Amino acid sequence: MPTRLCSHVLWALAGLTALGVAVRFSSLGLQSYHHDEVITAARVISGSFGQMLHEVKASESNPPLYYVLAWGWAKAFGTGEVGLRSLTALFGAATVPVAYFIGRELASRRVGLIAAALVAVSPMLIWYSQEARSYALLVFFCALSFLFFARALDTRRGSDLALWALASALALCSHYFAIFAVAIEAAWLAVALRDRWRVVLPAIAAVVAVGLALLPLIVAQIDPTHIGWIDHSPLHTRLLETGGSFLAGETGHVIAQAPRERYALIPGVLIGIALLLVLLRGSGRERRGALIGLVVGLGVVAIGAAAALLGRDYIVERNLLPALVPLFLAAAIGFGAGGARRAGPILATVLCAYWLAFDIHVTRTENLQRPDFRELTEKAGPPTQARAIVTWLLAADGVQFYLEGSSERIYSGRHRVREVAVVSKPVVAGRPVPLPPSFHPVQRLRLKRLTLIRYVSKRPREIWFHTLRDLPTGFGRNAVVLDGGAR
Repeated sequence: MPTRLCSHVLWALAGLTALGVAVRFSSLGLQSYHHDEVITAARVISGSFGQMLHEVKASESNPPLYYVLAWGWAKAFGTGEVGLRSLTALFGAATVPVAYFIGRELASRRVGLIAAALVAVSPMLIWYSQEARSYALLVFFCALSFLFFARALDTRRGSDLALWALASALALCSHYFAIFAVAIEAAWLAVALRDRWRVVLPAIAAVVAVGLALLPLIVAQIDPTHIGWIDHSPLHTRLLETGGSFLAGETGHVIAQAPRERYALIPGVLIGIALLLVLLRGSGRERRGALIGLVVGLGVVAIGAAAALLGRDYIVERNLLPALVPLFLAAAIGFGAGGARRAGPILATVLCAYWLAFDIHVTRTENLQRPDFRELTEKAGPPTQARAIVTWLLAADGVQFYLEGSSERIYSGRHRVREVAVVSKPVVAGRPVPLPPSFHPVQRLRLKRLTLIRYVSKRPREIWFHTLRDLPTGFGRNAVVLDGGAR
């Protein structure tokens, strides 16, 4: 490759990586923590290293790698939104050059740059690059594993197999569902490089050994309540939602709102065209590269769906994230196929422009963001009297995290309060609330997708927990938090 052209490619890759950094870090603290992030910041990594490992075992359903890194990261940068989320934002941005090298390995430098661009501005990848959980690590190490898998198929070298094994092991230590992608790659390598079994088998055995080492932790973490909510909606619905999220990111349905499929229409059409381009205009190498990406990406989804049908239903968008980069690579090969000429890169540019515009739109559209617990607690104000806050089940930890002073989650009994604050959906805000007659509404605030209504009594009254829990909010299950000296 001429030196001048190589320099242009490196500058283009540097620019795309910088874009990936910019879109992730520029709005890193815009949204408040969601439920799972609060668990990370306030419960899992807040104590000593030993306490962190205990919490991972006792209350999490993920491997320890992210929490080990986050524990050390928080010591340096704090547990605030920007400080803690910057760890995953770095891993998210680091996935951009990895996508380039995968594209170059499977097809060409042009495909690599298109793949890097797709990863840089993907709304789904940006969302989880801005979440204080393990998903950005999962995507990064699965992408790295996919890179060395593709390279090992081409070079057949033991060094590439060793790097594949290392990346796969780190992926497994980031999230258990990396096993879907790793298992497909391992089976492919075992068949394709069967004449190199002396180096293939040790690489696969090393990954299997890491998986076996994680088994005791998996057994200790098994808790049906962690995933009991998943199968509340039909499997086919969740698969369709996964497709929509892959194309347009999480679109505000984190508080039981319907996803906005319309945002996925344009990306879906463009990626469909890309797959047609590689089929009709791609070279033999390009078709093979796209096939590898599709087999790994769709294979992850197929294995997850098969497990769900067999009774182990874990199908939600984020658990299928190992499929996303391989699928993007298949689309990038279509956009960058030699036979597509200028049309492919133009369509790729349109898709990236649409995604970038949508990323900016999300930062300006509150209904597409996480629930804003910061604003909720600010509007509720500091407690001046014994208060009960009634909200949906997964909001309780977020409310507690942002409340000033001490607070307590309750599960039973009678409690003496003078104020009750109800957080509900707007559609139920006008329904009668079965509180004692002495409680009167004193404030009603519309907060984006929520409504906050405060009821105050002239003097403290004892109220049963089940009365508070059953107040109408529009959500399936409620939780109750006490603060302001309530007892």
